[in-house]
Amino acid sequence: MSPDRPLVPRTDLAAEPSGTGVPIASLWHLSDLHVLDAGSPMRFEWIETLAHDPRWRPLLHMHRPQESLVPWAVAAHVDAMRSADPVDLVLSTGDNIDNAQRNELDAYFALVSGGTSTLTPLGGPQDAPMQAPGEVWPYWSPVAEVADSWKSRGFPIIDDLVARASQPLRSPGVGLPWTSLPGNHDLLCQGTAYINDALTAAAIGGCKALGAPGDFEPEDVLSLFVDDPSQFLGIDDRAITADPSRRGIDLAEWIDAHAAAGALGWFEGRSPTGRADAVIELGELTLVLLDTNHPLGDYQGSIGTAQVAWLDGVLRDVDDAGGIAVIASHHGPDSLVNERGHDPDRLLAAPLLAVVHRHPSVVLWLSGHRHVHRIRPRPGAAGGFWEITTASIIDWPSERRRIEIARHTDGTIEISSTVHSHGAPVGSLAAWHGQLAQRFAGTQVRSAMAGTDADRDVRLFVGR
Repeated sequence: MSPDRPLVPRTDLAAEPSGTGVPIASLWHLSDLHVLDAGSPMRFEWIETLAHDPRWRPLLHMHRPQESLVPWAVAAHVDAMRSADPVDLVLSTGDNIDNAQRNELDAYFALVSGGTSTLTPLGGPQDAPMQAPGEVWPYWSPVAEVADSWKSRGFPIIDDLVARASQPLRSPGVGLPWTSLPGNHDLLCQGTAYINDALTAAAIGGCKALGAPGDFEPEDVLSLFVDDPSQFLGIDDRAITADPSRRGIDLAEWIDAHAAAGALGWFEGRSPTGRADAVIELGELTLVLLDTNHPLGDYQGSIGTAQVAWLDGVLRDVDDAGGIAVIASHHGPDSLVNERGHDPDRLLAAPLLAVVHRHPSVVLWLSGHRHVHRIRPRPGAAGGFWEITTASIIDWPSERRRIEIARHTDGTIEISSTVHSHGAPVGSLAAWHGQLAQRFAGTQVRSAMAGTDADRDVRLFVGR
């Protein structure tokens, strides 16, 4: 890394050492890409029209103006990483796709490992709407002739956007070792519910609904969506081309597909815990990937007792070898709050943190899920570790993070973090994605997502 801006030293866990440390490992950290099929019938955009009602907020967001342009933003980040100084690993900590669909997964693989993404917005809310005379379209449309409720809020007219975004996107891939772990959106419909037969039939069929079901007033919106998401399928169908590749995927297929695509850590038909948990060795650094998705659904996470026991054993081996351990998961500890089903074999943050804090080898925990840049010290009896949460690609500020880990002569571990945009040129689809994401976020949300200076370009120290 060649820092072109000062890094903020944070000495919450250890004093700043003198001199330059010996490099251990480097990686790019991305999260929450949400590569999505905007025309999928298995989406529920009409819920966004109820965003003002607090009852519906657990299911937001269902329509973002920038969502059709996500593949171009991801491709721009891939190009930037391929052109930068090489790292040991490119890591994405989940929600790599948006709606647990096979065509989304194939598009994600094409972007990161090389290939052609053919996802288009056709059939979605930004395509030509079924608009009655005098009706205001409730979704953003870039077309000037469409009277929507978004242009008056400053969203632009880009008449050729749908045509440009409907073209196949070819990516040479990142050209570096890479891996992913699953977030809630990778395995759950809209990141919240498992896909049932009714959803599958809608997903692969030839109708797309953008209107709300009539007289639909559930008391507990989130619980009903988890239990029976097919009740949320809308009305006002438009004819689209049926596509069997829109079918849902499950955990076994997710693992096998990643193994086949060349993602590090994954082996077809094999998992040490029955969940998507894996270990990647990067020299003296051991990267542990944890699956924090809850088996009964809902967007928040939990962890299994068998997973914690396995993690304890892995970290014990790293301790004994005098190595360094980094944990990566989609949900960070503060998002491990899912008690659905009240299963005694599912644990929340406290017992997991108790195990992690027993191991002096752990210096860092990487997570996503929250769509914000945050860096938090986690002090503990064995010296503690840093938790780094990286913001999303789909939302503002659409940035990735470079992590470099070094060891100083006194044993102190230094973790350098810098955040990076893709730098796509003005007028490109990736640049339009960023501009739309910025406006969609609003001033206060933008500030929260971007984090403070202490959450972005920093030097972190851990005593060992």
